[in-house]
Amino acid sequence: MRCRAALAVSLALAFGACTKDAPPLPDACLDTDRAGYEHALASAPGAVALPGGTLISTCLQRVRTDAELQNIGAVVHAVAEDYATRARESSDPQAALRLGFLSAAVSRGAGHSNGIASELARRVETAGIGLRDGSSAVAGALDRGLAAGAARG
Repeated sequence: MRCRAALAVSLALAFGACTKDAPPLPDACLDTDRAGYEHALASAPGAVALPGGTLISTCLQRVRTDAELQNIGAVVHAVAEDYATRARESSDPQAALRLGFLSAAVSRGAGHSNGIASELARRVETAGIGLRDGSSAVAGALDRGLAAGAARG
């Protein structure tokens, strides 16, 4: 009898967890283009938000489908690559700071997701490989951006 009761409770909890509606993906996550992400990231290391106050991490946390991830990923990865190129070729500390913030924000959101965004987080993170080997200003800016993005991204 106890086993049946335990099984019934377990099934009820599992069913309840599966049917719970997840918060929807904010429109800003899919509607914001490269320029919009770059405009938002211009505020780093301060408060960075997409239109409507949406955090970048929220987009990665709430993405549910491959199509959503592909759309967000194409934009986010292009922005990351652009910042990495500018930081590498022009020793631009602002680009490094923004890349760090973006990378940490994406990782933060992916860490609270169902796992679908993990590969995007890895790709954004790898865009910054080698930046610490350049100027100390770029390396320091990257680290400040990573810290800020992890805290507020």
